[in-house]
Amino acid sequence: MVQDEQEYRGAQHNKAVRGYILRSLVKGHNNSLLCRQLVNVMVNDGVIVSPDISKHLDYLIGKGYIEFTDNRINSYTAYANDAVIRLTVTGIDLLEGSTPSDPGVML
Repeated sequence: MVQDEQEYRGAQHNKAVRGYILRSLVKGHNNSLLCRQLVNVMVNDGVIVSPDISKHLDYLIGKGYIEFTDNRINSYTAYANDAVIRLTVTGIDLLEGSTPSDPGVML
C-alpha cells in the first residue's frame, strides 16, 4: 500500500513538472527559454530539487511538445550545453486546449 502511494505521488509530481515546463516556455521570448534559465526558476519555485530534468524533457520531446533549437542537443545534454528549449505548435495547442489533454501532463 505504501509503495502504491509513493508511486502515485511520484507520477503526480512528474505530471506537474512537465506542465510547469510547458507553462514556463509560454512566458519566454518566442515560446522558448535557455535550459539553465528554466531549471533555475524551477529550483527557486521549489518544483524540483535537482537540476536534472532530462527525463521530463525526454517525455515532452517524445510527445512533440517541445524541441531544441540545435539538432545536436538531446534531453541529456541540454543542461550542460545550456540549450534553448522551444514549444512546438503541438505544445502550444495542448496548452491552449486545442487538442485533447495529455494524461502525462498536468496543466
